[in-house]
Parts: sequence; C-alpha cells; structure tokens
Amino acid sequence: MHSRTVFHLDCTPIISECGFECARCVQEIESALGRIEGVERVYLGAEQDEGKLFVEHDPNLVKVGQLIDVLKTLPSLYEEFFIPTVITA
Repeated sequence: MHSRTVFHLDCTPIISECGFECARCVQEIESALGRIEGVERVYLGAEQDEGKLFVEHDPNLVKVGQLIDVLKTLPSLYEEFFIPTVITA
C-alpha cells in the first residue's frame, strides 16, 4: 500500500524569488528523498500546486517524520532555517 504525502515548501521569506525553480534545489530534493527505501516517486507540484512537494511512499517502510528529517538537513533548504510543513499524509 502506498501513500502520498504533500509538503508545503515555501522559502520565499528567505529567498523572495524562490518558487523552487532552481534546478540545484529540485535535484537535491529529488535525489535525497529518492534514495530512501520505500519512496516510489518525488515530484514538485505544477503551476496550481506551486510550493508543494509530493512524495509517494510506502508508509510501512518510511514514515513522514523520516521524510521531514531528510528535508531539514538539505543545504539548499538552509540547514533548518526553513522547515517543510505537511499538508496531507
């Protein structure tokens, strides 16, 4: 059974022009989460879902808290100055 967790990622208070259009940031997020056992797919929302990160995963293998822990350590997310918020799990 797979689950889809949606995170709100808004770093505009830190970088006003962000919008997660920076290839380095997107690649870093997808690479870090994609290496976790149980994560099936990682993708950013389209225009209507701007600022949302979708993670499809097996909740028996990886918990939402583990995903958050990984996100919080990424250099492009300013080492915990920016914390992702779970919208749906």
